[in-house]
Amino acid sequence: MTGAYEFTCQYGSTHDLHARLNQLGGWQWRIGDSHWYGDYVACVPFAGVLIRIFYFPAKAGNEYRYQADVKRVKDCKTAMEVIDEAFRKVLAQVPAHSVQEIEWFD
Repeated sequence: MTGAYEFTCQYGSTHDLHARLNQLGGWQWRIGDSHWYGDYVACVPFAGVLIRIFYFPAKAGNEYRYQADVKRVKDCKTAMEVIDEAFRKVLAQVPAHSVQEIEWFD
């Protein structure tokens, strides 16, 4: 597992995606800002795990392509397979599609 993903959904801004993710309940999402990547949506779903979702201007038809990364601290006890399964379940509820692992970009 790479710890990086790409997916497509209907939300054209990180603020709209942020609202939808928090509407789902469960994980608490926040808006962040990166000097390199701009606005992003982030959460800490498990102790020692940070998920960030970035929108790099890439439209896919009438939808939008996002990229996400998962960072784990060195002593994180949660297996990447557990994180991957939980994150994909959240993305399915967005709903997101064309979810695929990509090369790490950070």
